[in-house]
Amino acid sequence: MHVYVGTYTEADSQGIELYTFNRDSGKLHYIKTFAHISDPSYLRLSRNKRVLYAVNERIGTEANPEGTISAFAVDAQGYLTFINSISSEGRAPCYLSLSENNRFLLVNNYLDGKALSVKIHKNGALAAPVSVLQFSGSGPNRARQDASHVHSINPDPQNYFALIADLGTDKLSVYRFNSSTGTLSQSPVAVAQTAPGAGPRHTVFSADGKTVFVANELNSTVDVFRFNPANGALLHVLTIPTIPREYKGKNYPADIHLSPDGRFLYVSNRGHESIAVFSVDSVNSEISFKGTQSVLGSWPRNFVLSKDGNWLLVANQKSRNIVVFRRNQQSGLLTKISEVKSIAVPACLVLPD
Repeated sequence: MHVYVGTYTEADSQGIELYTFNRDSGKLHYIKTFAHISDPSYLRLSRNKRVLYAVNERIGTEANPEGTISAFAVDAQGYLTFINSISSEGRAPCYLSLSENNRFLLVNNYLDGKALSVKIHKNGALAAPVSVLQFSGSGPNRARQDASHVHSINPDPQNYFALIADLGTDKLSVYRFNSSTGTLSQSPVAVAQTAPGAGPRHTVFSADGKTVFVANELNSTVDVFRFNPANGALLHVLTIPTIPREYKGKNYPADIHLSPDGRFLYVSNRGHESIAVFSVDSVNSEISFKGTQSVLGSWPRNFVLSKDGNWLLVANQKSRNIVVFRRNQQSGLLTKISEVKSIAVPACLVLPD
């Protein structure tokens, strides 16, 4: 199995790393780096596994004020060949998701609050954006919420709606999404507010599309909402911390994922340097905190679970290591199996099914 590592490029950190992963031993083996790719900090693999998409998370300059999105063909060895790139229509693109039919890419620009949908050609190349949404507003945290900072965009399982998390305004906005044309409605059909200063960052839907889990970066919590697949409405259920009560240091949750069977929820804690583990009550849309697992590194920006549910891999950005955990499917708890030192600054992991 091939594993792709998105990175921040600086000095000796040059582009997208390729590893192989042994699903029996849990060992990673470095293959090569596809260099000269600027800040490919978030990756998404096409559903047929033939194209890898990357944001180029550039803040921009006066001469070139926008970031870009790039497409790469994937061959049988997992090697990448550049297809094309387009403007992200904004600064610091930071997140990608795909429509179920693999025809459209959904993108966020963090710095200037823009979200867009992009058409994908049959060969995987990116076309011009179909829709561009501009967000505005601010929040109570002056250092981090000076303006809109949309941080993730995800279609619901039916692909009728797109959910956008705005860290800058503490809002979750639901837009209609036409999976045939790729268009996003110009106005939201529903908006939910998190706690002031919460900073919603990443979201994940339950498999049935009736529950949404939200990782809040600025107050170290998870919000749980019931989602109405018919009209996109959100109803708040509960809020729960991602760190133990006794921890008093700074912490910034980043990534959030459900186990394949939907019984456990995982959130990465940057600062506490851990993965928080929650059990999920799918009947009542509730979660319970089970504890945390040290990531054995610093700044777990991103992690990924294998489709079979046996493995969880963590990218530790500041310590530049990738740690592999075996997951107990009955308890949800994690056990470290192996670790590799990344050549680059790891920011995102892609583990094909």
